Amino acid sequence: MEAAVDFAQSPTECTTISLSAPIWQDVLAQAMTGELLAAMNYTSLSEVCDDPAEVAEALEHAQNERGHAAAFAAEGRRIGVNVASNVDAKHWKRLRGAFLGCIAERDFIGCLIVQEIMLESFAVASYSRVGKVAPGSLGETFARIAAEEEEHIEHALAFLRTERARDAQRFDDKLHRLHLEVMTILAQMLAKECKDGHCEVCQTSCVKPSLFEVRLSAAELRGASLQQYLKTLDMLGIPGEVSLSWVAQLPV
Repeated sequence: MEAAVDFAQSPTECTTISLSAPIWQDVLAQAMTGELLAAMNYTSLSEVCDDPAEVAEALEHAQNERGHAAAFAAEGRRIGVNVASNVDAKHWKRLRGAFLGCIAERDFIGCLIVQEIMLESFAVASYSRVGKVAPGSLGETFARIAAEEEEHIEHALAFLRTERARDAQRFDDKLHRLHLEVMTILAQMLAKECKDGHCEVCQTSCVKPSLFEVRLSAAELRGASLQQYLKTLDMLGIPGEVSLSWVAQLPV
C-alpha cells in the first residue's frame, strides 16, 4: 500500500509532486540502485584490503551509501510511491561485473577508479542537477547526497594522484582500459534512447521521454555527467586532449 503524500509541504508543492510522482519514482529508483551497488562495491573492496584502516574506511563508505539509499527510499514514501531498486538490472549488473573484475585481480587502484572516478562522477553531476529542479525535501536530499559524493571523489583523488605519479603511463593505460568498459555502459544508460530495450529499473516504460515534465532531460544529465568526469580526470592529471578523445568515442 502506498504511503500518503506529505502534506506538510505547501499546497502548490504537493500538487506538483503528485502529478509528477511516477517520474520521480523512476528517478529515485535509478539513484537508489546506484547507491546500493556502491555499498556492495565498497563491501567487496573491504575484503581485499590488507590495511585494517583501509578495511574500516571501505566499510564506512559502504554504510554511507546504504544511508543514501535509505534516504532515497524515504523520499519515495514522502511523495507516496514505493521505490524499488534492482542491482541485477542489465546496465547496473554490467557495472557491478566490471568492479568485480578488479576485485578478482585484487586491483585496489582499479576499484577506486571505477567507483570513485567514474561512478561517483555520474552520481555527483546527475544528483546535483536533480537537486536544482526537484521540489522541497526531494531536491534537498539529492543536493545533499551530491555534496557528500563529491567529498568521496576529492578524498580519492589525493591518493590516486600519488599513485599516478609513480608510473603515469601504467596508470593511464589502466584508466583507459577501465574507461572503455565502464564509461561505455554509463554512456549507454544516459543515451537518448534505450537501444538495448527496457533498463529493468523504470517501473513501466522508459522515464527518459517524460523527464522534460520535471525540467530534466537525458541529454542534459549525460552532458553534465561527462563534464564532471572530464573535470575529475583533469584534477587527476590526465591531459585534456587525451580525456576529450576518450569521451568523444563513447556511444551516443
